[in-house]
Amino acid sequence: MYKLYHNFIEILNLDEHKLALYIDKIEKLCTFEFEKLNVNESKWICEINVKDQMIFESTIDHSNEMIYLYSKDQNLYIVKESSDMIQPNQIHPIEINNQFENIYVKQLGIDRYGLYRGEEELLLFSGLLNVDEINQNYKMNLTINRTDRRFVDISFIIYSPFHFVITYDCQNKELNVRKILFDVMQEHKDIEVTVNNRNQIKILNKVTQQKKIVNFRLVPRYQPLKVFGKDTLEQFKEDNILNILVINKQRYYIYVRTNGVYLVRGNPYLVTKHTSRLRIFSLFNSFYIYGRLTHYAYNSDQKYEYLYIRNSDHKLARFMRPFRKIKFLKRYGFFKISLNDLDLDSRIHNNLFVGNDNRIIHSLRLKKRDKKVKTYITKKNRDKLQVLRTNLFGNVTSTIIPYSQEYSLFSKVKIKVASILSSFYKDKKYGVNLFFEKKSDKADESAIRVYDYIQENCQTNSRNYFILNKKSSAYPSLKAKYGKGIIPKYSLRHYLSIFNASYFISSELSNHVLNDRLYIDHLRERIMSVPLVFLQHGIMFAKPVDNPMAFGFHKDKNQYNIYKSVISSELEAGEFYKMNYDRDDLILTGLATFDHAKLVDGADKIAFMPTYRYWEEGLIYTNRIEETSYYRVLIKIIKCFEEAGLLDRLLIVPHNKFSQYVYQNLPQYKHIISDNPSEALKVSKVFITDYSSAIYDAQYRGAYPIFYWEEKDYLIRQYKAIPPVNEENAPGPIAYNTQDLIRIVKHAIDHQYVVEDEYKEKYLKINSFNDNQNTKRITDFLKEHQII
Repeated sequence: MYKLYHNFIEILNLDEHKLALYIDKIEKLCTFEFEKLNVNESKWICEINVKDQMIFESTIDHSNEMIYLYSKDQNLYIVKESSDMIQPNQIHPIEINNQFENIYVKQLGIDRYGLYRGEEELLLFSGLLNVDEINQNYKMNLTINRTDRRFVDISFIIYSPFHFVITYDCQNKELNVRKILFDVMQEHKDIEVTVNNRNQIKILNKVTQQKKIVNFRLVPRYQPLKVFGKDTLEQFKEDNILNILVINKQRYYIYVRTNGVYLVRGNPYLVTKHTSRLRIFSLFNSFYIYGRLTHYAYNSDQKYEYLYIRNSDHKLARFMRPFRKIKFLKRYGFFKISLNDLDLDSRIHNNLFVGNDNRIIHSLRLKKRDKKVKTYITKKNRDKLQVLRTNLFGNVTSTIIPYSQEYSLFSKVKIKVASILSSFYKDKKYGVNLFFEKKSDKADESAIRVYDYIQENCQTNSRNYFILNKKSSAYPSLKAKYGKGIIPKYSLRHYLSIFNASYFISSELSNHVLNDRLYIDHLRERIMSVPLVFLQHGIMFAKPVDNPMAFGFHKDKNQYNIYKSVISSELEAGEFYKMNYDRDDLILTGLATFDHAKLVDGADKIAFMPTYRYWEEGLIYTNRIEETSYYRVLIKIIKCFEEAGLLDRLLIVPHNKFSQYVYQNLPQYKHIISDNPSEALKVSKVFITDYSSAIYDAQYRGAYPIFYWEEKDYLIRQYKAIPPVNEENAPGPIAYNTQDLIRIVKHAIDHQYVVEDEYKEKYLKINSFNDNQNTKRITDFLKEHQII
């Protein structure tokens, strides 16, 4: 296993022989073969704008060596360390201040240390150079001469902002190793701040020699702590903020007030007395943020005039004050922001900040207590939509997404008219249910199956509509079949039906009734409030639900009104429990789409569908697919099937976010690539994946399932969580290399694709239903709860 401490690097491959990584900031791919690295000799990789620290560390399998990536002087290095290595020249010497002669710490490697009593080794520890916090206790009986104090400092280890403080508790006979991340972001020439012990900092006035010892863990957020008295005001008569400290990732401000110097934790608005009342409009290719921007604190007037985006490296504009010298009018002015300056890179969201000429001080707020998640303005800029809005904390954020039709003037008029008209439907005697699938652009999953069944088999007390884009290939036939029951996407009826809806019934989350991201506030609020019967589009028992990218679906973080979620087994229910859902939130019916899941006559393809690898999107979108692990595994599978004489039966099914890029970059294999997973499932007699839930769909149809886990450890590291499907419960054979894979494929062919009983039993624990009655069970639930 490895530890990665920064997200500007993506680990593409790591084994006992080599490391492959992608550096996102400079779009550089690097591969290092370990045997070519000299022990204790740092190899320069590139320039990188990162403070000195450890970036990555890993043991090399089957050896006593370690691999480190570290930054120094804005350069990135890799080094191989053995167990007896001394510190390389490219890293600054680590300062170790031992307080005793017979009990001491010494450095054993780049980031490894030992605590010794004489020649006796008492403890080994590491982790000084990375950003992780450490606070560990060890039972240990040490004889300390100083018996007048309970806590005795043993050693201080210092490297740049990183501090290890080793302390002994004489009462509990316990050694404490605590790491303090201490950095001075802004330093005043007359004020020196240092770490005093594991809980305290020392603040020294270098002119008067006054000093103050402060327990930084007890510094309040809203009630500042007085450090020096009024007699120091003449010394700092031009200053507002003297020092900005960062202690364990929390900012502390030393600043001047009318009666002395104070310290406060993490509250820049208190420090600057920031007050604003701002509005936004757009003109040509710029946003204008105008109104009152004031800082009332001592010596703060017109000192924080600059607007930043993302961080202190990206200055956007200065606040222009046309009446700067007129007492009451000088508070007013404007920022002029070029739309293009907001478009930094592929990131969708970037926060805006206010600061001085050197760094950000606080987030931009349009009002002191602004409404959260409020859209202030949207503007089309070529093929993109640029949005200024408030986030969950009430601070201003820039968002850039692809432009879509709902933001056109005509659509906005229709939305407003629909909102007004909906008021006449308040006393309706019937419910309105909206069925839809992904972005209301398709009709081939569970939502259309349930809608079909209801329309053909049920007498209902509700009005039921299916929302579908006219551009969908399914639209003409469905419109001919159901007439007014099919509502065209973006029509006035579409918007009106959203305001009138009693329930959403969909295989996607509620936002897909229109689009995956929506910044039309009153429409979004309405969509989020409508109860959703979530039909799912796959069994949630493949990728781990506790990986960071899935947190948005967790019950306590999901902003949609999910009334019920369809599940296929009690085993799958366990995944929902991990996300804080209760049993009452779930309905055990099976997926409606499975009732229609069949293989076509003559199906004989061998499908390979690796799961989505979100961490490689940066490479994909910059057209560097050949540098991804996703591409490499596709090529590897293609070559092994070619060698086995099975290439013509192979069907590569890339994830939809990668499919168009794969199709363009593998022209010689276009005939074996499918960009439509739904169609691929119909023709595949064997289905191979690592962690795609599509394998359960394939197995229901009658395909032979194979799990290809050669990259299992790599994928688990990238998911940062362990998938629920494993060696014990996988409902199909597992291949750990391409030789195993071909052997299992040939076995399936030779045995007429008959799935062994043990795998059938395991499958029924994941999907409990095989009677093609899932849609009926869902419909019965909707009737029972008087939804239809």
